[in-house]
Amino acid sequence: MLSDMFYRLRALLRRNSMETELDAELRAHVEQQAEKYVQAGMSPEEAARRVRLEFGGIEQVKEECRDTWGVRFVSELTQDIRYGLRQLRRNPGFTLIAVITLALGIAVNTTIFSAISLVLLKKPTFPNPGRLMMVFANNKAKSDNYLLVSAPNFIDFQRQNDVFDGMAADADHGFTLTGTGSPEHLIGAEVTANFFRVLGLSPAIGRDFLFSENEPGRNAVVILSHGFWKQHFASNPNVIGRTVEIDDQPHKVIGVMSSGTDTPLQQVQLWTPVVFTANDLSEANRSFRNLYVFARLRPSVKPERARAEIAAIASRIAQSQPEIEKSYGASALTVQKYMTRAAQVEASLTMLMGAVGFVLLIACANIAGLLLARADGRRQEMALRVALGAGRVRVIQQLLTEGLLIGLAGGGLGAVLGFWGIRFLRTAITWDSYALYLSRNLRLDAATLWFTIAITLGATLLFGLAPAVHASKSDPVAGLKEGGRSRTGGFASSRMRSVYVAGEIALSVVLLVGAGLFVETFIAMQDQNLGFNSKHLITAQVSLSNRRYGNTSKQAEFFGNITEKLHNLPGVESASVAWPRPLSIWGSQTVRIGGRINSATAHIYVVGSGYFKAMEIPLLKGREFSRLDNARSANVAVVSRAFAEKYFPNRNVIGNRVLVKTTEPAWAEIVGIVGNVNEFPGQPNNDPQVYEPYTQHPSLNMALVARTHYAAAACAPLLRRAVWSVDKDEPVEHLMTMQEAETELVGGESFSTGLLGALAAMALLLSAIGIYGVIAYSVSRRTHEIGIRTALGAQKSDVLQMILKQGGLLTLVGCAIGISLSFPLPKLFAGMYGSGFTGGQGALAVAAAAVALVSIVATYIPARRATKVDPMVALRYE
Repeated sequence: MLSDMFYRLRALLRRNSMETELDAELRAHVEQQAEKYVQAGMSPEEAARRVRLEFGGIEQVKEECRDTWGVRFVSELTQDIRYGLRQLRRNPGFTLIAVITLALGIAVNTTIFSAISLVLLKKPTFPNPGRLMMVFANNKAKSDNYLLVSAPNFIDFQRQNDVFDGMAADADHGFTLTGTGSPEHLIGAEVTANFFRVLGLSPAIGRDFLFSENEPGRNAVVILSHGFWKQHFASNPNVIGRTVEIDDQPHKVIGVMSSGTDTPLQQVQLWTPVVFTANDLSEANRSFRNLYVFARLRPSVKPERARAEIAAIASRIAQSQPEIEKSYGASALTVQKYMTRAAQVEASLTMLMGAVGFVLLIACANIAGLLLARADGRRQEMALRVALGAGRVRVIQQLLTEGLLIGLAGGGLGAVLGFWGIRFLRTAITWDSYALYLSRNLRLDAATLWFTIAITLGATLLFGLAPAVHASKSDPVAGLKEGGRSRTGGFASSRMRSVYVAGEIALSVVLLVGAGLFVETFIAMQDQNLGFNSKHLITAQVSLSNRRYGNTSKQAEFFGNITEKLHNLPGVESASVAWPRPLSIWGSQTVRIGGRINSATAHIYVVGSGYFKAMEIPLLKGREFSRLDNARSANVAVVSRAFAEKYFPNRNVIGNRVLVKTTEPAWAEIVGIVGNVNEFPGQPNNDPQVYEPYTQHPSLNMALVARTHYAAAACAPLLRRAVWSVDKDEPVEHLMTMQEAETELVGGESFSTGLLGALAAMALLLSAIGIYGVIAYSVSRRTHEIGIRTALGAQKSDVLQMILKQGGLLTLVGCAIGISLSFPLPKLFAGMYGSGFTGGQGALAVAAAAVALVSIVATYIPARRATKVDPMVALRYE
């Protein structure tokens, strides 16, 4: 066994030496046998002839000997690679087009797959991530909704379950860093003491939280992120015990997390212990859902059982608190599934992966068509090889090797372009915190590299096998007889190339229809009336320090002063405050309506006087809020038109009362009705809304809104100075125009639409190249025929019509197939993206027209060239 391996290794590494020895040995055998025949009385010439007949050909014997070495395949492959490289060098135009076409297809697939690998395949960076789950609330009347959990419900889930080793809560919280110059807003989180233990993490320096630090008066401690520690403390390892001024209160640093440690949903700069007050845990607060809940499954428990138990606990809570919880349930998912489903990225990634897969198929069809055309041009070569004894498998092997060389070159270039594409993707994803959180980790990882290798090999087989098999069927007699004469090529070859081009056109139509549907939807979103005028409107958020503004009267006074300052700014037409900020996706709350209806749901806004004027929200009936609506007057509310129509059909809503389930519930008289306002662009239905005056419901957090006479962005420095003139230690956050806020909300849709449009344009270009290649090749092969037609009296218009007819037929067939495949797309996208998807069938006609136009242009160029054929030259054409 070892001797055989050594012999084969020697044959592989010392091929020339083995060939010399083989030649010498065979020559010695031949001479020895010839000598015997001479001694038997034959002449030397007759003896030599007799030996050649017995041996059957020296080269044939050599081939049989080489087979015994066991390295024939390697030898042939080496020969094929060398010959293939020479062939590709002889046809640089063909090689360049094939490699670039394949590289583009592989690059876009690599880029999109990197996102799929990160979001759907890569496990979160936590110990045993498959057992880390997110517990969330959901509205039973809606599907695929992932709501946060209220503090009372979290406590019930924590106490009543027996499937989790631990359950922790995380309340996102914005902190203000003071004492270091200008106030700085920080992204932070208030967490339960066991938060990091449930995640399976521990500080790199210092210690974790203690359970006692979740109690009032003992929570002034902080754990820093690695980035915050590096930026503000220059990576000083002696930071433990130092103090940080957060929200005007000193916090003792007790720990520093390692690099890359985040909560699963966003990048956090610091963590402090959460404190649940009696008010937080009251029954009335069950409707205030503000906690992300993490839970670590026990080793023997399946996720299905955990979901069932959480749902059962939620059902018991609903039975005990029907007014608040009867419409709500709860469930649990692994962190990875929760992140992808809550962010609704699965549908977009699946759609984009299908689109880039189409682009790769079109690229492969293009290269296959080129290889088929090239194989027709090499019919005599293939016939000669077969005549000299090459088997069909040998011919296929050689042509597949040439295809593999193209595939390797295209795959390598595609990987480089994919690397740049991933970098572009990382910089282009900017529309929300979760997208930014994900984009930081986009890279060309091992899974993406393996995927690139796999699609390179798959594409090579896809575009190389059919032309190789076709070429291997060459008839040696017909091929050798053909000589240098021109002919149109085999019918099977022509038909196969036509099938490829028709397939390219069909896939292009599907991609263009998909892109068109998204464009239609995006334009509809942009043109939709939001219910207010976003032009010349600027907004910012101010979060007050609880230490200095814990009193509600101070809160109302601060924002009253700010409103006055804004009113006095030059160029400001009107100003007010609101919470939450307009165009903030905000969950609905349970409200009670006096007189007739026990409970309902609505989006609650706390706004200042002049808010509806600043936003240009029309007042339909009654009155707006005024300065007289304050803490000393009777509580009032304004409702939206959708609220009035839903809960008071055919009745007068003015004068009725509404009770918002806040921490301090109080009945309020409805004094006005205003127009509906969308929560986000593209919102399919208007949800009921209730507005309360901020002077009766003060808050530490408010958004400022100001309408200007000039470009809103120019007002930004003035707005910031107005806030700091009242209190220099309060940071101004999320300062932007309302149009920028609108763009931020539709950033994901805009990016997907643009990317899908770019892929459709690439597919259209590749299809145009494909149909141009087929028609141009057909014209070149029919030059002799065209010359005869012209010599016999055919006009240029006849030749032009003949060629255009060929291209038109391919386009017609491809468009028909593409349109039939595209009919289900509107319903499919509506199912994937919900009722907000409004694309219609109009995209079908536009896509077909675009493909037809491009195809006509691609056909016309070689057709016009055919009309310029000189009959005398064509009749001599070889």
